[in-house]
Amino acid sequence: MTPQDVNPDVLSGLAWYFLLASGLNAAAAAHVAHGRMVAEGADVAGLAPQTRRFPDWLRAALAVLYGAAIVALPLRGWLPGGTMLGYLLAASGNVLLALTAAADAARFAERRPADAAPSLDDHLPAVGLGGPINRTLWTVVWGLVAVVFQVMGLTYLLAAPLVLPTPVRAWVDALSGPTTFFLGSALLFAAALVFRRAFANGLVAFGAVNLSILAFGLSLADVDFRQIVVKPDNVPIVGLIVLVAGFTWLALRRAVINDARRARGMPVLEQLEMERVLSWPDLVYPQLICAVGLTLFLIVWAVALPAPLEQPAKATEAPNPSKAPWYFLGLQEMLVYFDPWLAGVAIPVLIIVGLCAIPYIDANKEGVGYYTVADRPFAMVAFLFGFLVLWVVLIVLGTFLRGPNWNFFGPYERWDPHKVVPLNNVDLSDLVWIRALGRAKPSWTLIRELPGLTLLALYLVVLPVILLRTLFKEYVAKAGTARAAVAVVLLLLMAGLPLKMILRWTLNLKYVVAIPGFNI
Repeated sequence: MTPQDVNPDVLSGLAWYFLLASGLNAAAAAHVAHGRMVAEGADVAGLAPQTRRFPDWLRAALAVLYGAAIVALPLRGWLPGGTMLGYLLAASGNVLLALTAAADAARFAERRPADAAPSLDDHLPAVGLGGPINRTLWTVVWGLVAVVFQVMGLTYLLAAPLVLPTPVRAWVDALSGPTTFFLGSALLFAAALVFRRAFANGLVAFGAVNLSILAFGLSLADVDFRQIVVKPDNVPIVGLIVLVAGFTWLALRRAVINDARRARGMPVLEQLEMERVLSWPDLVYPQLICAVGLTLFLIVWAVALPAPLEQPAKATEAPNPSKAPWYFLGLQEMLVYFDPWLAGVAIPVLIIVGLCAIPYIDANKEGVGYYTVADRPFAMVAFLFGFLVLWVVLIVLGTFLRGPNWNFFGPYERWDPHKVVPLNNVDLSDLVWIRALGRAKPSWTLIRELPGLTLLALYLVVLPVILLRTLFKEYVAKAGTARAAVAVVLLLLMAGLPLKMILRWTLNLKYVVAIPGFNI
């Protein structure tokens, strides 16, 4: 590791990062040990009352420890060692909470008879998410994770850095090509849908959160990873990843529960939450409070993390890499694979037209007003694939993995502006006439591009007809031929983007049809 990797500010930041991670797991352990674990839609009628209670002495002790830590930090300028004192007080609170939760859970399990009647002390899982968990076991697990994270935080505080081993970082960089990144993201998306019942389980999700926290924290000790991730322009994208992952998980969880409930003839969760409130004041007041809170948050963010101001623009110099705003990075990434008229005009128009067409081409009346996958599998998969894989993944790729000269860099690779990646881009006509047939390309444009035009016609004309008569046969019967044909063509156009990307990565294929003004 270089001295830049282990500067005091980085070590201090990582110490506080793992302190917060420890607090999160300690709170999870306390919730499992003392809280009421009743999942969405669980029936609590006739159950004995809850006897698990958060100890009053522990509440008072945590108030003293965390309160003293909060007081010590602002006084660090006048109080020698104030930062260290505040950290140790907060760390003591985390460890105390984790260990007490584990001890209380074990004592409760010992006192409770094996044949005790079900009560609100038990974990009541949602329908479709398996049986109840062992609260004692998982309290100990999350408490142990909290202690481990806290020990890691103290290690950074004592200037003993932990970082991912160099072979691991080199292996990740070697696997982080555009093909593996995109296909890996698509496979992860498919696995989340196929194994959504396991993915929707809270234990699995929280375990994935902890693994992400661990990997991200250890990666921040790498100077190249840190310089990209903590750049003020890129911090919101880290938040975007967290928010998108969290809300996608929540939607899939409710969909899994609703599908299981409908399979058993039970009402969906949304039907259990039909209580209505007035817009004024029940809705407007919370919205006003949220607006004020968000404004304060943005002010603090702007002060603590100012936007980077670069040198005045010069006509003879351009930033390297020169990147669009984050919301246009998906389009900028498309410019690598398509001409500007397609990536900047045609594809965005097709996206808007496709979204506008959804209400008119969707003949399925099920799944309206509640989350579901079983009732609307095609709509759910198509929308999530388009949003997550074809938009969010491209934003992440363009933000963190595209460096100088728009070359692809691994997450732990230094952005070298002198890196040269040899590319021998070819057109489909080159592959057919020169490589396959071993002859020069015809001079007449239409003859030269006949393979590409033929492939395009097969993809957009013949393939839709085949799909309408096979896979979409039932949909044609429900929606009609016209609406089904529009849906299939839009679906094929959406699929064309990843297909072209993969062809570019694997065969260096630049154009399927290379006609000036009509390059595809």
